[in-house]
Amino acid sequence: MTAWYNAEKESQARAYDRIQGQLFLLRFGLLFAAAAAFWLSGLAEAVAAGLATRFTFPLAWPLVCAGVTALAVAGYEVLLFPLSVLADYSIERAYGRFRGEFGQWLRGYLLSMLFEIGLLSGAFTGLYALHALLPNTWWLMATWLYGTLVGGLGKLGPAWLLPRVRPPVPITDEDLLAELRRVGKLAGLEITGAGWWNFDYQDDLDAVQLTGWGRRRQVVFTERAWRELDRRELVFLAARLMGWEQRHAALGMHLLHLTLTAAVFWGGGKIVAALAQARGYDAIHPAILPFWVVVLFGLAAVAGVVVHAVGRRGELRADQFALRHVGGADTLQTCLRHEFEREPFALDAAWWQVLLLRKTPTPAHRLAQAAALPRATDA
Repeated sequence: MTAWYNAEKESQARAYDRIQGQLFLLRFGLLFAAAAAFWLSGLAEAVAAGLATRFTFPLAWPLVCAGVTALAVAGYEVLLFPLSVLADYSIERAYGRFRGEFGQWLRGYLLSMLFEIGLLSGAFTGLYALHALLPNTWWLMATWLYGTLVGGLGKLGPAWLLPRVRPPVPITDEDLLAELRRVGKLAGLEITGAGWWNFDYQDDLDAVQLTGWGRRRQVVFTERAWRELDRRELVFLAARLMGWEQRHAALGMHLLHLTLTAAVFWGGGKIVAALAQARGYDAIHPAILPFWVVVLFGLAAVAGVVVHAVGRRGELRADQFALRHVGGADTLQTCLRHEFEREPFALDAAWWQVLLLRKTPTPAHRLAQAAALPRATDA
């Protein structure tokens, strides 16, 4: 039987994922090492004291906090610059993921570093300010802000804003619409219509999206998916998203994320306060930044492992919904082949990659589940 994917490209993608995964974990570990060195060397206290003596005007404390954070982030990026060149330029070029010259990459790197410095400086200064103004409930406000800015806007863009800025082209295929409505009803949704995006630069978009809110939704495909996939594959992709809406699974996932975020902020605040007090500081002193970095990023990593594990189970359940009501393993394989042709990927991954890095189950796991399930139920 002829393989549905290019074995050489799959092998290259697997090697690429493994190397980038190892480098990601190395950089994450070096973050903790750099934070520890920043504190143990006395540099954090020296930088905080130096900035405090320079900015003596009233209400200069936020500026000191932002300055300590900005200098710490800049120092970390300078320290890891050779590793960034290796991971984000050399390996990307070696595996054909980036085709520009070094100067082009360097300009992008510098812009992203400046953005990162500004973002983290504002985030940690805001965190300190919340802690100072609301010492008992700051973690609730931080969770609300995170949920609004990250979770809320992340869903608001494709679900509500994009269809208004770039209205999709309506689909008039009645057979396709009937199938989408049938599957939507099984998931407890009312599918009001379907369309496809008609604009350039759709590479970062998912092949299908459910726009709208609540139980009334519209299905929108990318132009590539609409033109290259058959009706059954289109319905299959849409059914996977509908499966996430069945029994409010997507909402449950969002609530889990928020709950763990609140736990990270609350638990992190308690740990940092205890560590700071043991060293004669309060939890919002600018010199305590290394403690916040280690504790928050460490707890967030643990929470991320939990969220990703639950997310992978949810993705498999979404597959089950689509497999039972739209198409079997052959339909899933066709969808994967379409995705592989767009950008080759690894069919499987080592256990540590799945546990620590993957948000979705491996294609091999998905196909194995599909092979074990009964054939889809026809309309």
